[in-house]
Amino acid sequence: MAPDDGWEARPHGQEDRQGGTWVWITALALVALALQSPLIFNPGYFSFDELQWWWRSAVPWRDLPWVSWSDLGAFQYRPLTFNLWLVLAHAFAEHAYLMHAVFVLVGTLNAVLIATNLRSLGVARATATAAALAFVCSPFVAYTHGWTGTLADLLVLSFGLLAFAALRALRDDTSLARSASIAFTVVLLQALALSAKESAVVLPLLLLCAAVAHDARRRVLAIALLAGAIVAAYLALRLPILLGTHGSGYEWHLADIPRRLAEYALYPWLPPLFEIEPSLEKGGWRLALAALCLAALLYALASRGWRHAGAFVVLYVGLLAPVLILEHSYNQYAYLSSAAAIGVVACAWRASSRTARALILVSAAVVCVHGAEVMLRLHEIGAIERRFHGELADLLERQASTVTVVSGRPADAWLVQRFTEHVPGYRATPFAGRVFADAGPAGSLRATMQMDGSLSPAPLPAPSR
Repeated sequence: MAPDDGWEARPHGQEDRQGGTWVWITALALVALALQSPLIFNPGYFSFDELQWWWRSAVPWRDLPWVSWSDLGAFQYRPLTFNLWLVLAHAFAEHAYLMHAVFVLVGTLNAVLIATNLRSLGVARATATAAALAFVCSPFVAYTHGWTGTLADLLVLSFGLLAFAALRALRDDTSLARSASIAFTVVLLQALALSAKESAVVLPLLLLCAAVAHDARRRVLAIALLAGAIVAAYLALRLPILLGTHGSGYEWHLADIPRRLAEYALYPWLPPLFEIEPSLEKGGWRLALAALCLAALLYALASRGWRHAGAFVVLYVGLLAPVLILEHSYNQYAYLSSAAAIGVVACAWRASSRTARALILVSAAVVCVHGAEVMLRLHEIGAIERRFHGELADLLERQASTVTVVSGRPADAWLVQRFTEHVPGYRATPFAGRVFADAGPAGSLRATMQMDGSLSPAPLPAPSR
């Protein structure tokens, strides 16, 4: 008998109906939310993006500055993301716990969609559950769920997973009208994803996976290719704009691909590193251990043949492809790849030997520890931000017309930049022209940010004559 390779499909939904699908989904969602509680109960925010949108949305509903859907010439054509962000910030930004809860809830729904899609591929319920929980505990994902500046990434994955589920629901005996309805749904989801973020151009690669062990493979492939045609039309309209990145902060060079690929490949096994960019600056022994964890995982996936290991590499790299040419790496860019990688590992689990399973578990444990550290760091930064901006606003209202903020520790200088750069104001206190980082005008109040975010103000020294 041929070994079970983990890809075979069961009669769709049969086992789930017998076992209580909704009870399982509810329990899975509750456990995932509990694991992410440090993100939900974060009292503040992480970066200027969130504070900018909070400020823009702090107006009556009729005055919200909606983003045009017709401006295809915008470098970041993300009308769905930006308009939804306005709505969420208008409703919840004043209360950080609620804002974070919304983002974590969307991320948890993505985890549930991963689990249910894995079930449609024949993965056992326990394995699908473990995969979904590992997903929310992984560092790329914890960062994306915990920073409310990553709405676009959440939406793109949601639309991709819903489209995948629609394709998996297709059957060989499905009527033509039903097939057309599914095709329309998938195309619509692809279009919505493209209106959320440019990274949605890679979704057809994810949709092609829906054809695995499918009894209507030709129909699934045809619809996936139809989604690809939508991407081709989008690129025909937008590619010249996307490639014209000078001065946009998204400069690109083909020579950066090897470095970007190494960073995205090794970061999950480099705890307690918070953000990905300095990954290759860590000590040689840490990089060697991270490479060993990755190699062990690939070996485990390849222990019964190269199918799973090949799928892991192709999907992980393929879903990252558009960002590998950029000058900088960012955690949220690997959100899609994280979902695909965990899905492949889950599919491989049933066919794996005891040794391979042990290697997978050790590798997953390191990743989850890293994710927990990212969650705790985001919570810590949120507490620092809330105290910092509260005291800064108080200084501006009570003691000074302008404030120059410096960091009490060189290691926290980046936080000062994140909290002040392009931030128009906080609550009712405007910052524009009044708050400076490191170097401000003569006569402004000098305030040092302490480790906990509190400010120690002192007058700036008089300029020398």
